[in-house]
Amino acid sequence: MAKWKLYWVESDGYEDCFVVAKNSRSARSVEANMNGFHISDTKATRIIDIPDEYEEKADQKFRKWSKVHAPEQATNHDLHQWPWYSDKWLLEELGAQFRILEEEEQTLLRDVVYARKVNGECYTYNIGAKAIAEKNEWLPHYNNYDEEPRIDITEQLFTAIGMALVQCQEIEYLFSKSFIFAISEKQQKKYKTFNDFFKGWEKKTLGGLIYAMQEAFEIDTEIKNALTLFLDMRNQLVHGVTITPRYDINTDWGQRELVAFLDLFLSLCSPIKDIAASCFEISIEIGNRYLLEESDEKVPLKNSDELLGLFINCFKLEESEVGEIER
Repeated sequence: MAKWKLYWVESDGYEDCFVVAKNSRSARSVEANMNGFHISDTKATRIIDIPDEYEEKADQKFRKWSKVHAPEQATNHDLHQWPWYSDKWLLEELGAQFRILEEEEQTLLRDVVYARKVNGECYTYNIGAKAIAEKNEWLPHYNNYDEEPRIDITEQLFTAIGMALVQCQEIEYLFSKSFIFAISEKQQKKYKTFNDFFKGWEKKTLGGLIYAMQEAFEIDTEIKNALTLFLDMRNQLVHGVTITPRYDINTDWGQRELVAFLDLFLSLCSPIKDIAASCFEISIEIGNRYLLEESDEKVPLKNSDELLGLFINCFKLEESEVGEIER
């Protein structure tokens, strides 16, 4: 069992740092003693065990530094570097990657990004395998920490991209066929017949569809925010997310960021698809009841009280629209 471990120690959100210690209390003590925090105000998260051979390397570097900067301790045979803050060379040996993105200093280690903003504030977020493990069980999982050789996540990434595109297309299809939104006064002024509406509605972009939906209905705030986020992420996905610096598909780090992006997007797709399905089902029900002759063949439909309830909870006609329909 390794003697030393690498910890991420959090304090006030600005002095957060990597510390090498034997246990979490020792790691917290390093930060508390150096920066005047009470140890109860610190938190240490273990990241990885440090191979024993790096202890001697750290001590050698410390002795060399001491000869120049602290000669009075350089001849001490019991001189040791740790417990102490981690040097960059150790992080590199442990597999860390570094970059500056939008003026933030970022370190990636075992699929966790440790970021420091321009103002010094620190935060962390998960990407890659850790992000997948948090949300979507149906995404292909992998272990990229303890297995050798290093795993290529390209297959998992392309699978996730394909799943995301399929979800986009299914959701947009359901919204584009939902003529429930034709009942608003504004839409009735634009289109003389349902056929005109169908042709015009299907030509709209997803953003245009959502905007038109908001013209006709009062949409629950939470649902509106979810639709806006879905639209933004969908546009990023379709219009070149893979070539942006953060999600550059040609780099290992970018691939892991992209997996996390897709993981979040797919999590968002599930409720959005239910909403789209509720709009579609209500539309078909209205069509069967009011747009077809009694002798016409009805569109097959499995009625779902759950979807009906979802539509009622998400969409409410504007008062002016209700009056118009009643007249």
